[in-house]
Parts: sequence; C-alpha cells; structure tokens
Amino acid sequence: MVIAAASIMGAASATAADAQTSSANTECKDTQNGGQTLRPKFAGLSAPAVTVFDVSDQRAALESVQYALTEISDGASYVWHRGHGKLSGVVQPTQSFKDANGKICRHFVVMLASGTYTKRTETVACRTEDGIWQLDG
Repeated sequence: MVIAAASIMGAASATAADAQTSSANTECKDTQNGGQTLRPKFAGLSAPAVTVFDVSDQRAALESVQYALTEISDGASYVWHRGHGKLSGVVQPTQSFKDANGKICRHFVVMLASGTYTKRTETVACRTEDGIWQLDG
C-alpha cells in the first residue's frame, strides 16, 4: 500500500480536518494489485462498537500520517482531531534510517481513538523518489 497526500497542512498546529485536499490528491493504492485504489482500513478500527468512518475520515487519517512522516522529528508527536469528534489520533515517528536501497525510512507509531475504543499500531514507511510514503511490506 502507498500513503499519498500531495497537499498537506502548512503548520504543525493545524488539524487534519483543516486540510483542504481533493480526493484526487489523497489516495491509498495497492501496488500489488495493479495500482487499484482502495479504501484503507485504519489500524483495525472496524470493531462492532466503533462508528463506521467515511472517506473524509480515512483521508484525514492518511493526511495526518503523511504530514507527521514529512514534518515531525523523531520522538515528537503529532496530535489531530476531526471536527465532528468521532475520530482523533496521534502519529509519533520514532526512528529515521536509510534502507539497503538508500531510501529514507521511518518507524512510527499510530494511535487512533473513537469514543472509548483505541488502537495502537507500529509500522515502517519509506519515502519514494516522488515523495510518497510507502508502507514497508
């Protein structure tokens, strides 16, 4: 999967809900299935007690990850909240490194919350030549 968000917030204090991005600028593509655009499943937040999130909620989560990986230093946290209050999260890059091919990669933690449900996920993403963060594996 690829995390792509071409137009991201300009200031660290902005929330993902403030981003003015068209659906053409933010997408999640499955690079192993012919680049087909998919609706991402965020950190297992599909539990029965959790509200179903619309495309704008999913886009906000992707934009927050993209922003944090691009702009936030290791060890710092980027906290964001949706304006409607259904979804919030924290993205914390923990380590930056270069992979065997020389690509810049980042290990990061994502915590998403909806109501009383919280999910924590750790993963790695590497930046492609065109500036898009691609999830490792």
